[in-house]
Amino acid sequence: MENMEQESQRLIEQALQLHATDIHLQPGRKKTSLFFRIHGRLRPVSSMSIRYAERLTAHFKFRAGMDIGEQRRPQNGSLLLKNTSPPVNLRFSTLPAFQRESLAVRLLPQHEFFQLSSISYTSHVTSYFSSLLEQRNGMLILTGPTGSGKTTTLYAFLHELAGRGARIVSVEDPVEIQDESFIQTEVNEKAGLTYRELLKSSLRHDPDVLMIGEIRDEHTAAMAVRAALTGHLVLTTMHAGSAQGAVQRLQDLGCLSSDLKEILLCVTSQELASRYCPLCQSQPCSIYCTHYRHTSRTALFDILAADELHQCLNGKAASVTISRHNQRMKGYSLGLFRPAYRKESVYV
Repeated sequence: MENMEQESQRLIEQALQLHATDIHLQPGRKKTSLFFRIHGRLRPVSSMSIRYAERLTAHFKFRAGMDIGEQRRPQNGSLLLKNTSPPVNLRFSTLPAFQRESLAVRLLPQHEFFQLSSISYTSHVTSYFSSLLEQRNGMLILTGPTGSGKTTTLYAFLHELAGRGARIVSVEDPVEIQDESFIQTEVNEKAGLTYRELLKSSLRHDPDVLMIGEIRDEHTAAMAVRAALTGHLVLTTMHAGSAQGAVQRLQDLGCLSSDLKEILLCVTSQELASRYCPLCQSQPCSIYCTHYRHTSRTALFDILAADELHQCLNGKAASVTISRHNQRMKGYSLGLFRPAYRKESVYV
């Protein structure tokens, strides 16, 4: 067990050094393949014996408080490692695959706070977000695919608001980045702490700002709208293909257009674009390239707000207020992206 403890520690430290966001153990017929997701892309690292992979998976499950004897059902767990640099929160997910159990690990480094000024290379975007955060009430919604940086943007907003003296309460499932500058609560359905119950209690806790990890259903959407209507600034995320799609989804969840017109400040849709590396002279960089480190990708935003947002709420076709296409074009002129840009695959 001591040897497996050292091996698992070495694996996590290797992933952190390469700035990986995920670790995958993918079982095969004769061996298990190890993958890291680096700069948004899945990279093969090595392979290991089936027996070794099973021991490693069992060790992680034990450390995360999961049932090591259960391999027929999906399981989730988490673990905070404080003896790495930086400390990292690990989120585990197991899936009973055809061959054997598959393991996915999300790495969430702690104490890595992005300033509001660093979430976009264009001052126009950061200034616009800064002005929105001066509002005392309303709702800001962040959308984008998994791995597009929504959590980073959300915590940058919270870090900025905390610096301005706002009292913040977050409702998350789970808490991804620990921050002592505001109150963080975590959903625990086994203990009866659902999004709905925590949101009710949070509203009684005198917050200036309420952060909701994700709007998933009608109850969460209704509580978020209610919080904004009662004078709170609400920050949240949704899964939607575009900013306009998020508005439509809110309406599908039962939110009245009249309420949304009153509270919605903006809806954003973001993606991460790889920066041109003068050393690698290609996209993506080598997994060993440390020129940009964790800033090898930059966020591009579609922002739907003001008149364009009202047009969308009225059911009319609407463009975005600030376009990520324009940000990409500016990036070409600054040399941030390679000139022959094409939409790149995020897969292997």
